[in-house]
Amino acid sequence: MTQPFQRVLLVSKYHDPSVLPGLRQLRDFLLARDMPTFLESQSAADIGDSLGLPLLSFAEADAGSDLVIALGGDGTLLGTARQTAQSGIPILGINQGRLGFLADLSINQINEALPPILEGHYQQDLRSILHAELWRSEERVHTGLAVNEVFIHKGGGESMIELQVQMDGRFVYTQRADGLIIATPTGSTAYAMSAGGPILTPTLAALLLVLICPHTLTARPLAVADSVEIVARLTASRQPAALSLDSHCSVPLEIGDEIVIRRASCAARFIHPEEENFFQILRGKLHWADSPGTD
Repeated sequence: MTQPFQRVLLVSKYHDPSVLPGLRQLRDFLLARDMPTFLESQSAADIGDSLGLPLLSFAEADAGSDLVIALGGDGTLLGTARQTAQSGIPILGINQGRLGFLADLSINQINEALPPILEGHYQQDLRSILHAELWRSEERVHTGLAVNEVFIHKGGGESMIELQVQMDGRFVYTQRADGLIIATPTGSTAYAMSAGGPILTPTLAALLLVLICPHTLTARPLAVADSVEIVARLTASRQPAALSLDSHCSVPLEIGDEIVIRRASCAARFIHPEEENFFQILRGKLHWADSPGTD
């Protein structure tokens, strides 16, 4: 058994008022247990309602809460993880989205599943995060974190982009494609999986490089140790190209730009019910047929 939680910070899906009933249900549940409960300040601004709760920003959350409950889909959890990665506050996801691999519980399960977690009966795992820097003419013009993936892609039109990739200073390849995904194990079940990449178990110390519609049919997804530094240089493009981090930003690229990707020093900390396991999630989300017997 781990330590019980003492305070909770609620985070809602970005600009989605449909989460209000679920937030109210969570608020009522926590307050009925005399659990000090806060609402993240930007979430309150987005939904236009404080729910009668004291507000707390992510910057203040390190001292003011010891569990974040994020209500939404995987996108909500990814944004929350980027905001809390430096402080290491654990995150529990309540799913109110579509297909998702990070949010373990539905809002209808909280009465049964949440009390044991609050009392310290849970498991947790640390998920690696990527740190990306965009360099242009020896000037760093953008930096950010990605929990799922760093994505370099054509911004529009039909022509491919051309990328030269190095790893720890060693040349890997020059490829023409619609884009390149550099994914964490967490991101292996996101865009990388849709593009034909393998599924990695969440704690595997690896990164994925997955090309989108490569010109060369022999190009295949590549798994490498997460200790490497990857440098991708945009060498050709007939139309605007862009850099995206977890799909939450899009930064225009120019020919000659270099994107430097490495594992960040911080990590995302996710909380799960004690009985949860990754393969159970895969079977449920991907509708795999169960094997005979039990886990």
